[in-house]
Amino acid sequence: MKKFVLLIALLLPFSAFSAEGDPMEFGTYWTVTSVDTKDGHFIDYLADLKKYYQVSMDQQLADGKIKSYSMLANVHPRKDEPDMWLLVEWSSGAAMLDTPDEYFENMTAKLFGSLDKGQEASVDRGELRDLLSTSLLREMSFSK
Repeated sequence: MKKFVLLIALLLPFSAFSAEGDPMEFGTYWTVTSVDTKDGHFIDYLADLKKYYQVSMDQQLADGKIKSYSMLANVHPRKDEPDMWLLVEWSSGAAMLDTPDEYFENMTAKLFGSLDKGQEASVDRGELRDLLSTSLLREMSFSK
C-alpha cells in the first residue's frame, strides 16, 4: 500500500498536464555527437567528413532515413570541451533505432569498397579526432 501511495504521489506532477493542456509539443529526435579533433587536424578531419560523412548523410536523406544533418563548431572551446558537434535529425526514435545493421553495412561497403576497408578508415580517423559522446535528444517546443 505504501508503494502504491508513493507511486501516485510521484505521478501527480505529470498528471497536471493532460493531453489537452500540455505546455509543450514533442518533435523529432536528434543524435548529437561531440567531437574533439586532435591538435593540428581540424581541417584534416573536415576533409574526411566531406569525403565520407557528407556522402553517407546525403544518401540517408535520399533514402528517407534522416530528415536533416548539420555540424556546429565550438567557436570558443574551453578546456575539455569538444571542437564540434555532428547533429542528425530523425523523424522518430524508431527511424534511428530500427534501421537494420545491413543498411549501414551496405553503405559502408559502397563508400569504402568493402566492410574491411571501412573499418580501416574508421581506425585511421582515430588519428584525427576523438568522439567524446553521442546523445539521443528529442526536440520540444511550447504548445500553441
